[in-house]
Amino acid sequence: MGDGFLQEIIQLNFLPLGILLFLCLYLWFNRAYESRLSKFFFIPMILLAVLMVDDNIDYYFLSDKNVGLGHVLTAVVGYNVRIALMVSLIMIELRDEKRKVKMMVLIPGIVNLLITCCAFFTKWVFWYGADGKIVRGPLSYTPHVISFLYAILLFSYGIYVLRFGRWEECIIVCLATSLSVFGTLVETIYQLRGILIGVVAMDATFFYLYFHIENFKMDILTGTFNRVSFYADSQKLNGRSDVTVFSIDLNDLKKINDTQGHAEGDKAICNVAHLIQKHLAKGCRLYRVGGDEFVIICTGTPEKAVTQMEQELQTDMKASPYVFAVGKSSMKKGEDFEEVYRRADQEMYVHKKELKKARQD
Repeated sequence: MGDGFLQEIIQLNFLPLGILLFLCLYLWFNRAYESRLSKFFFIPMILLAVLMVDDNIDYYFLSDKNVGLGHVLTAVVGYNVRIALMVSLIMIELRDEKRKVKMMVLIPGIVNLLITCCAFFTKWVFWYGADGKIVRGPLSYTPHVISFLYAILLFSYGIYVLRFGRWEECIIVCLATSLSVFGTLVETIYQLRGILIGVVAMDATFFYLYFHIENFKMDILTGTFNRVSFYADSQKLNGRSDVTVFSIDLNDLKKINDTQGHAEGDKAICNVAHLIQKHLAKGCRLYRVGGDEFVIICTGTPEKAVTQMEQELQTDMKASPYVFAVGKSSMKKGEDFEEVYRRADQEMYVHKKELKKARQD
């Protein structure tokens, strides 16, 4: 077990350890700017580190032909940490879902924990023979089955987010899931080690980079898409005939800031964003393009759905304590987006003048 064992340990751990260290550094550097994102990845990073240590101990026991309780413990920990890692990535995906949904996701993992712990006092799951090799019992493939179920769940959720136009997220989720399944199969079929740890480290990196880029697209105050996203998305729309644009302006923000303070002004902006977001039809995106200026861009949304969204918005806007100026314009075939946006903006300013005149009267 001397130099050869050490060489294998280095070979197994060099790449995943390098990925883990760099990802931890990025999370540390960004903690002040993306604290919520960093918190999401704290648990996967801890679990990945635990899995690396556990796998190395397990490999040592296997090489030493150890048949004691310590070897059983490392195997049980390894089975459960692998599943916990997958669950932690699923929880990142389900970050905005209800607590009840998240709790239901934990059930298969808890079942796996209870079953694998039976290895301490029964031969239902596995045990080690005199040669130190694993002997599988009738429940030995429970961790693999549950891992596969979680993979299906993660893959299905990746497909599900397509309905909200999040195709980039779909690609990342489906690719990460496929790589995890492939890594598990390779390790199981060919009795190899270290592959899944490397794959999971890459998956966590893929997820982090994706959400980091998504954060770059978002307005930090309201959670809507920001001005950068607005200009990037609008450049793709020239010449289309299925685009409708709403220009929305919150009146009297300066008055709120001056009389109640900027904290109340920020609160008003957030309330307005939430009011608009809850009525967005499929295919519509909300952007904050200025202090109190918002734009909705609808692409491929049926006219009936756009009309219904507009009516619901108007109803809620009139019932709110805020005053809104709204302009709307639809793209004509062969028209540039800039022309459509300019028309919507002009309509919004006409509406603003009408509101001001009505107040004076």
